[in-house]
Amino acid sequence: MDFMRVVGSRRCIRWFRPWQPVDPASVQRILEAARLSASPGNLQPWRAVVVVAADLEEERREVLLAAANHQRAHEQAPIWIYWFADLAAVTPNAFLEQFAIGIRFHVLSREGGWDLEAARAAILEGVPPPAGMPPLDGTMHNLAPWKVAILAVQETNAACAVASLAAVDEGLGTCLHIPTTLAATSPLMSALGVPQSFVPVWVQLVGHAAEDPAAGGQRPRRPFEDLFALGRWGKPFPRRGEVVEDLTARGLLQPQAPLPGREEEMAALARMFELGQG
Repeated sequence: MDFMRVVGSRRCIRWFRPWQPVDPASVQRILEAARLSASPGNLQPWRAVVVVAADLEEERREVLLAAANHQRAHEQAPIWIYWFADLAAVTPNAFLEQFAIGIRFHVLSREGGWDLEAARAAILEGVPPPAGMPPLDGTMHNLAPWKVAILAVQETNAACAVASLAAVDEGLGTCLHIPTTLAATSPLMSALGVPQSFVPVWVQLVGHAAEDPAAGGQRPRRPFEDLFALGRWGKPFPRRGEVVEDLTARGLLQPQAPLPGREEEMAALARMFELGQG
């Protein structure tokens, strides 16, 4: 599928066919794509536990569903991918190790101003690096716990975005859900056997959509001009009509919700799953 059409076709699918299993190869391709997502510093703090709903014993299924308040989509989806940010992966030494790898493999160029000894001094001792390098002394030196959490979670979010698009490319429905409440975090982590350095970020539901993949149309977004500026805030980035036409033809820009028949589709799904009856 064309990349623009993949992005344009992504929806939060909340009605799945629980009786139709997902090919393990599709799940692997989703994970492979996430593995190669962008990672500033190449720290790669994302971790994931794939749960096949049909393989769960009843007690563990109940713990996982209860942690997220028994959301209907969660109950229906055949695959639950629990995404975590590993705080133990975000340390000055880990960043320095990746920095050294980048220089050794010529990802970071000495000619471009990157210097390993300057990076080591900045990260470990807080010495300001020379011009041309990022301000590592102010970002990686003496990392506060809150900054570790932000770095780990924001990079995991990026991996989840790629995983969502990969699921669409596989022809599957997917949705990112809150995996747990604060009170249920400990039981969830115990049920999944993850260490305390893991922070739950999302549970990605994956399966074959029971609803139309268009899911009622693209959800309306804020106007382009309200989001993007050129040069300085207050000067909107110009939106060219011919680009809009091209992206419409390529499938990025699709009809907005609600599409005709969406209300009837919801009623039919409710009847099929025997929800809201009586």
